[in-house]
Amino acid sequence: MTTADSTPVSQEPWGYTHPQCRGSTAFLFFTSDLARTVNEHLAHGPLDDAALQRAQQAVDALVQRYIDIQAAPAAFAGQRIRLRLEAGQGAGAAPQVALEMSPDLEDQIIEAQRLAHQQAATRH
Repeated sequence: MTTADSTPVSQEPWGYTHPQCRGSTAFLFFTSDLARTVNEHLAHGPLDDAALQRAQQAVDALVQRYIDIQAAPAAFAGQRIRLRLEAGQGAGAAPQVALEMSPDLEDQIIEAQRLAHQQAATRH
């Protein structure tokens, strides 16, 4: 996947490096970084326990990165995102990756997304 200027997604800066990655905005950057992390570790190759474990370690490191930069002080501390494989729907369907977040983190992300959509709507 590339952007409009032909820069590969993997070469785009991570959200946690953005100067505005603070407060509720940090959650928007985090969701993008989370999707990128999971995709980079699971999009290529077999979807098995070893790949899932590598992706889980990368997700744990991402959460820690957001704690370290104090993107949203106390919001990420003690929070967890767990990856797991679920059986695909239907006969012969490939397994799917499920993300399970701690409720506090999930609520904060949903609220940040709601506010961002609300702000975008008022600009038009």
